[in-house]
Amino acid sequence: MTSNDSVDQVETLLGLTPRTDLAADVPQQVPERDSQVGRRVRLARRRAGLDGRQAAPLAGLTPDKLSKIESGKRRVSPRELPALARALGVSMPWLLGTADASRSALALAHRVAAGEGERATSAARTRAVAILEAEDRLSRNTDLPGRYLSPAGAAISQLVAQEYQRTPRTRAEAGRQGRSLAEDVRRRLELGVAEVGDLPALIEMHFAADVALSPLGPGSDGLCAHDGDAALLVVNTDFPWGRARFTLAHELGHHLLRDARDVIEESQSQMLDGTFVERRVNSFAAHFLLPIAAVSTTMAWLGVTADDVAGATERGRLAVGYLMVRYGVSLPCALGQLVDAGFLKVTRRAELADALHPGSLVRAAQRLIPGRPGPEQTLREQRPPARLATAALEAARRGTVGMNTVAAVLGREDDERLFDEVMFDQPAAACT
Repeated sequence: MTSNDSVDQVETLLGLTPRTDLAADVPQQVPERDSQVGRRVRLARRRAGLDGRQAAPLAGLTPDKLSKIESGKRRVSPRELPALARALGVSMPWLLGTADASRSALALAHRVAAGEGERATSAARTRAVAILEAEDRLSRNTDLPGRYLSPAGAAISQLVAQEYQRTPRTRAEAGRQGRSLAEDVRRRLELGVAEVGDLPALIEMHFAADVALSPLGPGSDGLCAHDGDAALLVVNTDFPWGRARFTLAHELGHHLLRDARDVIEESQSQMLDGTFVERRVNSFAAHFLLPIAAVSTTMAWLGVTADDVAGATERGRLAVGYLMVRYGVSLPCALGQLVDAGFLKVTRRAELADALHPGSLVRAAQRLIPGRPGPEQTLREQRPPARLATAALEAARRGTVGMNTVAAVLGREDDERLFDEVMFDQPAAACT
């Protein structure tokens, strides 16, 4: 094969008319596909542990040209794509987003299992690997639907690529970025000030992510495993419901913000460690679950003042409990949002977090919002990814996969009870 033949093939992959020989330095109208290639170049560079000045000469580019490619301001020419792939240690199909999707789950499973020490065999990683390996089997034996962005999710992804790629450099900037992203996401999803009821389903519906909730013991709170475009989020439900919801929103933040780590496993202490990256996703999680506008609206509706909140009056406790129950957030999260909304001083927040009892706040609010579990309860929910659970049940009934695949997806034992539930079509099988 000649070099010209090779260039022609790359041009075809890029969707260009053969032998166009683009003038790379001329300002170009960059299509969305090329912007996606740029985002994947950035992701691959970060995974390789290189900054722009280190990576550019490896690919025969200047740092300025590489920066423009990554930011979507410049097309990758057919001559540059192979060099970029070699320099960053990835394939050209991966950079183009055309890699064989049927094995991507297995590749991600290998990266999840590649942790160090005890972390490599943690309950969260073990659960994630089991799900990803089951997904690989389903993709080879069934017509498994892919993970996709909704139109709103695609718009959010593009917004993040354009406006949220700069790592925050101060605590205040981290908070502002997280809040701004949460408000953008709520606006794109048309949530207003409404509570997010079924958070796992909302994430799966819009953000090309599978969500698994499982009781995983006293180890890590959650895990995000993603390849830049799609993700698996695993959350430990052996902790209180409000804490688990916050963890899920937190891991979603890592995925949306294109965290360069392909596997992120965290305990609560690590989530709250104070780094600017963690502060940004914590801010996103808090404002996504409980927006400031909802706090202000609730306070006005109940006639609650800042003095009521700070003094922990009966009306103030009622309002805090209502926010916790309606929006499914923990007491620390509710108090933090009251600080941001101007109803509480930071110093008093710490005092109230020690003085108030979550259970009593929830009981006080139940006359206003009955029938909902309090966020202080530990539910130990077992929820498999909906996409995979549906496919596994259908495939098992057709005989194209075994019950071990169903058990892995559902987080169940492969026993006679599971067989009877699946084969006799009992609806409880997917969520028991």
